[in-house]
Amino acid sequence: MALPEDSKEIMADIDMDYQAALFTPDLNKHGRRVWRDVVFAVERGFRPLMLDVTVPDGNGPWPLVIYIHGGAWFVGHPTISNPKYQKLNFVNKLLDAGFAVARISYRFSAEARFPIQLHDCKAAIRFLRNHAVHFGVDPKRFAAMGDSAGGHLASLVGVTNQNFSMEGVVGPLKGSSAVQAVVDWFGPVNFLTMESDARVMNVNWPSHDAADAPEALLIGGAVQENKAAALAASPLSYITRNVPPFLIQHGTKDRMVPFAQSQALANALQAAGCDVTLKAIEGADHCFWGIGEDGIVEDVITFLRRVL
Repeated sequence: MALPEDSKEIMADIDMDYQAALFTPDLNKHGRRVWRDVVFAVERGFRPLMLDVTVPDGNGPWPLVIYIHGGAWFVGHPTISNPKYQKLNFVNKLLDAGFAVARISYRFSAEARFPIQLHDCKAAIRFLRNHAVHFGVDPKRFAAMGDSAGGHLASLVGVTNQNFSMEGVVGPLKGSSAVQAVVDWFGPVNFLTMESDARVMNVNWPSHDAADAPEALLIGGAVQENKAAALAASPLSYITRNVPPFLIQHGTKDRMVPFAQSQALANALQAAGCDVTLKAIEGADHCFWGIGEDGIVEDVITFLRRVL
């Protein structure tokens, strides 16, 4: 059936406006400007990929912390929180310290296999850099930060700064996805050793080598049967001397992502001559559960002020 002659006019009126949120900032309960649900990429057949940006009081340009949420690569949301993170209050502490904060989304393992998740993160960074003036952020002072699965992706963003084969073709293709610093909160590093690292800790947890483990769902099969894919998803595979400064914070009693994972990343970065600081959070389980909050976010702020 032929469309009516005025179909272009009709489609122009009813087509989705993915840019609306970019031009409608709001004020949060602290009186700070926030852009919510800004679409940074639209991939046909998938949900639009969105991010939020909140900026400090006053005038920029501010350094920007790009936060990548955890959730085992299959659950979560850019603004997800929990009682522990509410006590940490890290977003507001970063804003109080003069850092803008962007919280980004990415596709989950049920939607797409790795490296799509990394490509989505890089697309968000390119979008933010392309709109740096709009948000009032400094495009030369970007940091990637993430927890758990988000820490894994933040680390990958950092170690692939100059690896153009890992950019992908998601969202805006122009602009740089490089970051000038990485804050990794207990991110997985080497899927092939996750299970053996857990056994050393005598952790009674579902096997990281199982076919339905989060790591397996991310790469498309059990890790020990798909070693090439597991290595391709490892930050260890991409480390060069061009890696930006890293701060790694990890609980020594983490039962989900063993502390040895962060030790391996810190050792590899140090061996390559990179700027890396590993902070062992004594007695803390996953998400720093089981201890107080003092000093964790303050160390992040001290690090970011030094390197940005």
